[in-house]
Amino acid sequence: MYLTQQFARFIAGTDFEDLPKDVVDMAKERVMDSMGAVIAGSCNWEYAEKLCAACRLLGTGSFAPVGGKEKCFPSARAAMIDATYAHAIELDDGHRNCGCHAGSVVVPTALVLGQELGKTGEEIITAVALGYEIVYRIGSHANPGLINKGFHPSSCCDVFGAAVAAGKLLGLNEEQLANAIGQAGMLASGTMEATKSGQLSKCVQVGNAAYSGIMAAYLAQTGMEGCISALEGPDGFFRTHSENVDIDDVCRDLGEKWSIFDTYNKMYPSCRHAQPGIEAALDLSEEYSIRPEDVESVHIGTHRVAYELTGHIKAPKSSGEAKFSLAYGVAAALRDHAFGVAHLTKPYYTDPETLALAAKVETELDPDVQAVFPGKRGAKVSIALRNGTTYEKELYDLKGSPNNPVGWKELAAKFKANALALYSEKTVDALLDSFSKLDTFESIDPVMGLLEQISS
Repeated sequence: MYLTQQFARFIAGTDFEDLPKDVVDMAKERVMDSMGAVIAGSCNWEYAEKLCAACRLLGTGSFAPVGGKEKCFPSARAAMIDATYAHAIELDDGHRNCGCHAGSVVVPTALVLGQELGKTGEEIITAVALGYEIVYRIGSHANPGLINKGFHPSSCCDVFGAAVAAGKLLGLNEEQLANAIGQAGMLASGTMEATKSGQLSKCVQVGNAAYSGIMAAYLAQTGMEGCISALEGPDGFFRTHSENVDIDDVCRDLGEKWSIFDTYNKMYPSCRHAQPGIEAALDLSEEYSIRPEDVESVHIGTHRVAYELTGHIKAPKSSGEAKFSLAYGVAAALRDHAFGVAHLTKPYYTDPETLALAAKVETELDPDVQAVFPGKRGAKVSIALRNGTTYEKELYDLKGSPNNPVGWKELAAKFKANALALYSEKTVDALLDSFSKLDTFESIDPVMGLLEQISS
């Protein structure tokens, strides 16, 4: 039996009552946090209106993306736009090993399609949990080979999650679900080159995974066959996009061990690989009351992927470069004792004092940090002061990681900080309450209605 068929059997046989309570609670948390990322992206991504303008030319419908006042898009296109927003400013959640941001695609797909199909909160939660499971199982086995070959994990793997979430909500049978996953394997795409050129538009390929996944599910619903051997076949996803994948391990403990608990939360709007260095600098700054003017130099040792993605830019020219500049992130953290969405705006990333501090940051490959990658992603940070004092910290378990978790309260505060840019405090509080009670809704129209209540 192919992996697509094993996944399909599991998906078809799993309903809300089969989900453990802690999986349900985690899924609701993922919906809340992912929608916070969607909202932040809709408000802060420079190309938000450009994307909508392009999508208006691709078909009409009755759905609006978050932040949009026009209900003029087909549901799949609205989900695609929301998914793009979710990844736009690097606040979306991810898997601790595979580098996939499942929530950015699975959650918008489940909510938008769930509303269109009149599904209950329980059905939405089930689709979300199943979508995460398949994305993480594929992504964690494909990496690090996936990245090493130049493919973008979220863009390539999230299409499977969108197909699963959409297929479950459409009520596809086992054969159709296998075909949907097989179709998704034929549509999986996206490259890491976007982290080097075109950083600001990188998120579009992640958003496209939502559209392609929904299309794969609809194709399967019509009876169109998919590529059943899409994952482990001789020219399938694992062979072409990765290497040395343990095929027998991909479905091990499926339904018994839930991968959604391997999710990390992003507490800073930057590439995840840069965040250990940023957080270590924050911790040292707070612990020793380090003043920026007293800093002589900063040295960061990290793993190869972090160095290649974030270790070269010191003076970002755009918000996209700011998200992928370890030196700038550390400098902002030392200067402002924080690193948030505001630091992706021009007044911050062009600030002369911050850039002067960033010029003092040197990044290099550290063999010890590299040795534990990808099981652990961390950094060694050393801050030398003008008076000869040096402070050092080695950090792997970021705040919000599975080994250093944050709870609903802290994630709700993160959601609120982002959502208040678009909604009134009353609406934000109502959204948070709705997310916490999502499994009680017979229809998610009230939740989606709140997302339409944009403050003027």
